[in-house]
Amino acid sequence: MQIDAKTNAAAAEHLSTEDLARRGLEILVKRRWWFVFTVVAVFSVAIVVTRHQSPVYKATGLLHIDLSPPKVLSEVNEVVTLGSSGYTGVRQYYQAQIQILQSRDVAAMVVTRMGLARSEKFLGLDDKNLKITQKQKEAIMADADPTGMLSKRVLVELADDSSVAKVSIEDTDPEFAKDLANAVMQAYKDRNIDQKRRTVRDAYTDLRSIHKQLEQNKAASQQALFKFEKEHDLSENRRLAVNERLLSLSRQIREVHTTRLRAQQDTAQLKKFRGSQDIFAASAPSIMKDGLTAELKRRYVELSLKRKELETVYMEKHPKVMTVEDEMRQLVAIGSKHATSMYDAAMQQYAAAAAEEEDLIDQAKRAKEEDAEIRLTKIQHDQLIAKAEEDKMFYEKVAKRLAETDMTERVNINNISILDQAVTPRVPVRPNVQLNLLMGLLLALVAGLAVALTVDMMDNTIKTRFDVEQVLGVPYLGAIPTFSPANLEEGAKIPDNKLDLYAHFRPNSRVAEASRSVRTNLLFMRPDRPLRTLLITSANPREGKTSTSATLAITLAASTGKCILVDTDLRKPRLHKVFGVPATVGVTNYILSRDEVDNFVTHTEVPGLDILLCGPLPPNPSEILHTDRFKQLVAELQSKYETVIFDSPPVEIVSDALVIASLVDGVVIVAHCERSTRESVRSAVTSLRSVQANLMGIVLSRTSIRGAGYGYYYNGRYRRGQYRYRYAADRDDTSIVRDVVKANEDNEAA
Repeated sequence: MQIDAKTNAAAAEHLSTEDLARRGLEILVKRRWWFVFTVVAVFSVAIVVTRHQSPVYKATGLLHIDLSPPKVLSEVNEVVTLGSSGYTGVRQYYQAQIQILQSRDVAAMVVTRMGLARSEKFLGLDDKNLKITQKQKEAIMADADPTGMLSKRVLVELADDSSVAKVSIEDTDPEFAKDLANAVMQAYKDRNIDQKRRTVRDAYTDLRSIHKQLEQNKAASQQALFKFEKEHDLSENRRLAVNERLLSLSRQIREVHTTRLRAQQDTAQLKKFRGSQDIFAASAPSIMKDGLTAELKRRYVELSLKRKELETVYMEKHPKVMTVEDEMRQLVAIGSKHATSMYDAAMQQYAAAAAEEEDLIDQAKRAKEEDAEIRLTKIQHDQLIAKAEEDKMFYEKVAKRLAETDMTERVNINNISILDQAVTPRVPVRPNVQLNLLMGLLLALVAGLAVALTVDMMDNTIKTRFDVEQVLGVPYLGAIPTFSPANLEEGAKIPDNKLDLYAHFRPNSRVAEASRSVRTNLLFMRPDRPLRTLLITSANPREGKTSTSATLAITLAASTGKCILVDTDLRKPRLHKVFGVPATVGVTNYILSRDEVDNFVTHTEVPGLDILLCGPLPPNPSEILHTDRFKQLVAELQSKYETVIFDSPPVEIVSDALVIASLVDGVVIVAHCERSTRESVRSAVTSLRSVQANLMGIVLSRTSIRGAGYGYYYNGRYRRGQYRYRYAADRDDTSIVRDVVKANEDNEAA
């Protein structure tokens, strides 16, 4: 089921595309005279315009735009470098050159050189057909903008991978076009070199001013350096002498400092033993190292040993012992006095060392200050030297650039050269007759199609299946072609008073085939239950309602075998004229009597088809249709016949059809192809839906045999290759044809 749904959707989409294509072709065929007239008119205008166009000639010259000019001065850097380098720079450069060629600056040069501001030819004032006075010409010349006019006429073509530009001018005078093109190229070339000269000249003036200022700066810096060197001793010997003195003072300071520290240490040690009576017991290094003290101590020790020996022999108070003790006391006194002398000597040495150290430090400080002064002087001197060298360097650079600028101004080298001068064109570029005629033909075809579509869109009548389904939103049941009794290929001759029975007399005609298609669509719309009662109506009179009812009744009678056609148009009945029977009894007789309906039914010459005519015209048709007797008529006919078809008056005229529509199984609206308007049919549809009628669809009547209404449906549903359908006139063996036709009818009924 899913595959079938996808297949149906694809088929519907394909059908919609085919429908649109056929619709466009149908519109073109239908509005062919509008299309032909528009094509002829537009193409004629194109021919006339082409013949009256003045020939325009195009003169073209070639310019070579080099990225860099020839380098004559190889060692000189030019002030202005013509051209560019780099991929992006090259593209931008060439784009800029195109704009310069088309600029007002170049155009102004040409206007001045050729006097175009007073040229009647250039300003278009030389036309003999131009009826103006000389004063008016002068006014036009005064208000004209020849520069802008010329800049807009310059055409430049430059390929991306080429440095050759095509410069073109178009004019009705080939010689004048050539002169203008050559003048533009020459002006562009001259402007390029003039621009370079102006730039170099301006640069030379600025460089001269800078050169003079730098020359003054260089002289001032050299003078300052000379004065500084004269005022300061910058010799190397002075700096070396100061360095040597600093080294010597540093060494002496270290030695004196060591001496002071040693004297300070000795003073601290000797201070404790100054005036001491036990000098020989002192352990101070300075005392122990002293030679006199050591000798006195040795002598003191000897006397001590001698006293001990004498004490062992003599008594303590013995003269000899006392003599030794006196000598010992003398030695202690001498040692104490010597320690005091040593302390005093150490103090003196400390004071001398301290004074000498202070003096050396002061000398070193002065030497450092002198060294700092020398260093500062050296820095200032270096700065003055750097300033003088810098001023000299700038001066030399500017002087060199000034000389290069002077040489550049004297050498006229251009990167623009005229490769080919423009020559007088012989063949005009416009008008291109073949192209104009081709474009005119294409425009004529488009205009013709547009006019045909516009005319068709302005036509609001219903013409095709598309109008029915897409515009009105109602199902399309089919189309009944216009009856053509003169077409004897479709069957026997039809009596003049029975033209509406075309399907009966010619059962194998296109009309009969179209009617069978409508019947099949109606049956397919109610597959669950048969369609027993059917109302045929229209929006307005004379839309083919009665003839369509008769044709459809003939077809249903052939398939069901028992069908009745009821004329319920109680105002202007026409069904009796269709079948050629007298309008004696009918619907009104049945409603106003108590007889059965069979007493009022008329049998026709069509097999299986009966008719119930209108009968006498009542004064109140709508009231008769609202009676229960009429409802009984519908029920009784439905019980006796397989299909009951009611032919009713138009919906938009009277309300009779709305009354009947609520009593039947389905309603079919007949619309006259290319005559019934969309608004009227839409109004009829709205009216029927307001009474909840079962609207089956719309049938188009009186369509062209080859038209979209019938032809599309016929070709889309009944392909000859598929069903092998043929008309009786195609072969002599009519029995075989009748068998095939009946087989097709049986298949359709099933």
